[in-house]
Amino acid sequence: MKKMNSKKSNGDKSFRKTEKLRKNYQFQKVYKQGKSLATKNTVMFIRKNFKGCNRLGVSISKKVGKSVVRHRLKRLYIEAFRNLKANIVKSGFDIVIIGRKGAGSMTYSEVFSEIKGLMSWGKLLK
Repeated sequence: MKKMNSKKSNGDKSFRKTEKLRKNYQFQKVYKQGKSLATKNTVMFIRKNFKGCNRLGVSISKKVGKSVVRHRLKRLYIEAFRNLKANIVKSGFDIVIIGRKGAGSMTYSEVFSEIKGLMSWGKLLK
């Protein structure tokens, strides 16, 4: 009997390990050499990485809330980025998203509109 692959193919909406910023030095490079854009609840840093793919890093301060709130917000930011990924025109950028103090109570639609606005302001979207 043949074994079927149970993983679903999300196509362009997937979010792989190679598309994540994980190390502190990667975040520090983006902070120091990148361009910053901000709204009331979110800050976004953008830096060219010359790797051919966009990489995302999310940082949420303890000022935002307890761990449950911070992890929920991080998941919302990643999901918004994942859903906007197909509309990104430019590739080869490191993007760091920082949640500000009031961001803990945001809904997904608010997070999505903020990320979309910041990315279009940074000229990354169609």
